[in-house]
Amino acid sequence: MSKKAMWAEVLIFLLFIFGFFIANLVSPDRVKSEQENRYLQTLPEFTFERLFDKTFTKEFEDYTTDQFVLRDEWITLKAASELAVGKESNNGVSYGEGQTLIEPFAKPEKSDLDANVGYLNQLVENTDADVYFALLPEKSEIWADMLPARTPNDSEAEVIEYCYGLSNAHNVDVLSAMREHADEYIYYRTDHHWTSLGAYYGFTAIGGAMGLDVPALESYDARRVVSDSFYGTTWSKSGFSWVEPDSMEVFVDAPEGLEITSYPEGLPVEGKLYDESWLGQKDKYSMFMGGNCPLHEIVTGNEGPSLLILRDSYMDSLIPFLLDGFSEIHVLDLRYYRMSISDYIAEHDFDNVLVAYSIDTFTNDSSNLFLMAG
Repeated sequence: MSKKAMWAEVLIFLLFIFGFFIANLVSPDRVKSEQENRYLQTLPEFTFERLFDKTFTKEFEDYTTDQFVLRDEWITLKAASELAVGKESNNGVSYGEGQTLIEPFAKPEKSDLDANVGYLNQLVENTDADVYFALLPEKSEIWADMLPARTPNDSEAEVIEYCYGLSNAHNVDVLSAMREHADEYIYYRTDHHWTSLGAYYGFTAIGGAMGLDVPALESYDARRVVSDSFYGTTWSKSGFSWVEPDSMEVFVDAPEGLEITSYPEGLPVEGKLYDESWLGQKDKYSMFMGGNCPLHEIVTGNEGPSLLILRDSYMDSLIPFLLDGFSEIHVLDLRYYRMSISDYIAEHDFDNVLVAYSIDTFTNDSSNLFLMAG
């Protein structure tokens, strides 16, 4: 190689390095990454105390990483590179058939399952209400055949069967209902939740087990698409930014006389069955019930028994299907609610309690589920 060629390479390298250095200096900081659906680290405050306890250095490292120029484009390039070398996944998300993004399931320890079902059984013992238990399978089980062939993926069905074998509640077979409709659009391709269609099929299992009237799918004449540009949390984690968006539907209009009181920060505010202001934001799934909230109290205006639901966000899109069957529906999210569950049940004297969790939440949120027991 000639000296001119060598110096040309050195010059190009230096221009590349210093070009990015200058670009990072002049580029304005971003507060949030829409692609990753998270807030980014901003320039941390410097003090000698924060320097010596390493708080500043840790936050500054996060700051330089989060605010790196063209960050979103580099994330996409990394994800594409992983596929190009045959890895078939990125950040724990597999690139499945039909641009379906799936996080494979890892079976938990049996001791964790024993503990969680034990909390459920204590709830059954401590209330006179009929307690129903529904474990909601995810697409890693129902759409397992869409995963790349070499992807490790444990059986959710085995976990569900094991938990139901320990349960003293009325167990609800949601798994069979979802398997029966596996060839339909029952999960979002870019998110971990089921679609409203999937929620309907979940309702057929739950409503059937509880003795409710379950209308035929074609009877929902209010069915409509509310968004065709939904990118979910799995997409945000994956880096596969070229994947086509999902569409979102609703099947049930909010009926006249419906009253919802929500407690997002401990104080009552007027709640909504659908908060369509979220449709203009990244987190569109929060349209259902307004997103994560410790407590909703719903007065339906109908006659019927009362229901308490202990659940995760999967149930937010299923709640509209339950309205006709109950006079009151109270909805608790134990990830955020910190008061006594037994006291709450005793205060309201519920006829029915539904414990409904996605398999991932039930197997990984032991620190919250123990609240069921007390």
